[in-house]
Amino acid sequence: MLGDGGGLSVQAAAGAFVLRGKGVISQEAAEISSLREASLDLDHRIAAVVSKTKPGVTHEFLKTLRLCAPCQNYKRVGEDNDGGYVMCADGLDKGLVGAYSYGINGFDGWGMSIASEYQIPLNEFDCTNSKQPKVCKGCTVHFHNQCILNNGGDAAAEAEMLKGVGDQRASDNEGEASTTSRVTADSFKTLTQMFKEAGNANATDRSLLLKIDVESAEWKVFADEPVANMRKFRQILVEYHWINQVQNHKLYLDAVKKIEAAGFAVAHMHGNNYGGPMQNFGDFSIPDVIEVTYIQRPKAGCAANIPYHNELDMPNSPDPSWSEMPDAVLPTKL
Repeated sequence: MLGDGGGLSVQAAAGAFVLRGKGVISQEAAEISSLREASLDLDHRIAAVVSKTKPGVTHEFLKTLRLCAPCQNYKRVGEDNDGGYVMCADGLDKGLVGAYSYGINGFDGWGMSIASEYQIPLNEFDCTNSKQPKVCKGCTVHFHNQCILNNGGDAAAEAEMLKGVGDQRASDNEGEASTTSRVTADSFKTLTQMFKEAGNANATDRSLLLKIDVESAEWKVFADEPVANMRKFRQILVEYHWINQVQNHKLYLDAVKKIEAAGFAVAHMHGNNYGGPMQNFGDFSIPDVIEVTYIQRPKAGCAANIPYHNELDMPNSPDPSWSEMPDAVLPTKL
């Protein structure tokens, strides 16, 4: 968008042309495509200039994503490509009582691997796709056709919004339209409610694992979640979405600050090559969609020179024409 002045952006104008109907001629389609590209380029340039001349929220947000917590034993868990995450295996073999996996979309290699290796109950959640993954041998798995709601959120409003984008999400292989069309307010529950129903309301701190890939809902969830609930997790694997949306950076900052307040720090980051181009903010750059591994913040403070690239990293899209994302370039001073 061009700004807060109320004028129609180039991107919005291009969208208006599309709404004219099916009779759009090829020349006009080409013009629309050109307008969209120009709009995205302008958005990125404006974001870069704003960030460079006015450090503020964007700069503070980017600082929270720098690699901080060292790990002795990295381990890839889940699928080889999309769905797999690089975790820190240090101390994971003791004291865990459960795992939570959000955003299943019909498969959950991460959750099944965790349930099988550590022999802990797995709770899976997805209200956009009712397909249940095949349960690993000897595993205790509970699938819930539900989505997570931010603490104090409006479940009815979230349901309506999700139904409105169901067909588009399905066409992007994110959920299925037939399931999303049946979403209601009852399809959404907060983490507190989910803990209670799964028997983890009184779980001790650092006894649970969390993996969450919920197409940008993660920001509100983390920003609003009580710190006491966050402390129940020992490790958090999250896919953050749409870092290009500068207007939401205050929300993003609130979210990551809540995670920090619960004692976590970034141990690993990997760019999702499905997520579009690198986003530039002045001297800094970062993939638009990133997988982040949070572990306990080191008592001695952040470690220096933790490499972004890890030999266990794999591109989310295995298509060789989709190259891996470059490493992020982030502020180094806290």
